Amino acid sequence: MTAIQRAKIIERALEIQLVEANSIKFEDCWLRDHCRCTSCYHADTFQRAIHILEIPDSKIVSMEYDETQITIIWDDDHKSVYEASFLAQFDYTKWSDGRKLKPIYWHGDEIAGKVTRINVDKFLNTTDGAKRVFQSLLDYGVALIEEVDATLEATEVVCKALGGVQHTIFGGMWKFTTRADHADTAYTNLPLALHNDSTYFTESTGLQILHCLEHSNGEGGETTLVDGFYGANRLRSEIPADYTFLTTFNIEAEYLEDGHHHKYSAPIIKTDTKSGDLVQIRYNVYDRSSMAFASSDECRSYYRSLRSLGRYYEDTKNQWQFKLKPGTVMVIDNFRVLHGRTGFTGTRILGGSYVSRSDWLDRARVLGLIQ
Repeated sequence: MTAIQRAKIIERALEIQLVEANSIKFEDCWLRDHCRCTSCYHADTFQRAIHILEIPDSKIVSMEYDETQITIIWDDDHKSVYEASFLAQFDYTKWSDGRKLKPIYWHGDEIAGKVTRINVDKFLNTTDGAKRVFQSLLDYGVALIEEVDATLEATEVVCKALGGVQHTIFGGMWKFTTRADHADTAYTNLPLALHNDSTYFTESTGLQILHCLEHSNGEGGETTLVDGFYGANRLRSEIPADYTFLTTFNIEAEYLEDGHHHKYSAPIIKTDTKSGDLVQIRYNVYDRSSMAFASSDECRSYYRSLRSLGRYYEDTKNQWQFKLKPGTVMVIDNFRVLHGRTGFTGTRILGGSYVSRSDWLDRARVLGLIQ
């Protein structure tokens, strides 16, 4: 139980000391904004009832407290009551740390025994199964769901349970083989270098779901995965100048086909502006636009840094390669994990979809895995 040990007013702020915890200071403007009375807050919708421009710039007149709550009287006679458990959430260190994702970096096939592999029925029908899948995605960026019927319809059921089908120019659920339905190298039997998808979208697709529905009369087509965060972290420690360039310089990606022209420009390595933590990798050698540069140094930094990062991704010691077979649905975090494949022969049909990042993180929060 969270208990208030003491509380005092310091100028225009309230400082509280919780039992066995750090002291927390709240400015009066924050406290008034977070009043939870019925005139200030709609408890049924979890939304404020007052516009920020209507919040009075009032001062604290008096304060009383016990172990469970604090009562404040304001200079306009308004009364606010704050539960200790509510205030305890806003210790800044704990609050900010609780909102960080904590990926576990990996390289090579060491990851094979760590990612979740789970029967589809357990994933779909049990909370524990769902938690295992989403925790694996949070930790490693990969999960494998097994014994799925080799149909697009069965794959769609999995996609919906992961957060819902994200529609793009490729459709909602899609199949692809060597028939060139779109202007994309994936629609061939050529090898695919490691890459992130949809770097040309304003918001890249979140999860990528792939299911090999058929591979007959041929061989090859092994899936290759690499942890984009591992490579970026290596670059940060070993070639910091190239890391800095890729986190600050906007590199344009583009997709062109009849009736579509997508384009987006952003750093290849996106980091949190405050903590510096890795947020997203958008590395794709196929989708790079032709660019003009402000100087010779900028141009040479562009080529040097992309090659530096690419060497980590193309190093086979950092890659996990396996054969994706009918019945196993592969789920990867497209903000983090790069995927590719070897060339193949015969008839190979893949089905799958995307799930937006907002939607799959929503499921992870509902499951209590993140805040």
